[in-house]
Amino acid sequence: MNDNVLSIRGKEVTLDLGVYTKPSIFYLNDKIYVSVTDIQNLKTYLFDSQAEPIIGFPVFGASVIDMTDMDNDNRPELVIKDQENSIVVYKIQ
Repeated sequence: MNDNVLSIRGKEVTLDLGVYTKPSIFYLNDKIYVSVTDIQNLKTYLFDSQAEPIIGFPVFGASVIDMTDMDNDNRPELVIKDQENSIVVYKIQ
């Protein structure tokens, strides 16, 4: 990550200007996910290993994320803090 440019395996994605967290990398169900959060504009982005955005993102978020398969259904869930210091869980389709 360099300013608002995210690089994943040599592919660059230019994001909106903002203040970004360090990228988080997750490996779930034989798939790699990369996430960054714009803590200024409260947007969380999620990409695959080819720098392609995951459908439905960005979503509202105010922190770095954690990702796991909470209910063992082979579809990961994402946990993030919202602006009110509560947590939100998103299911990745």
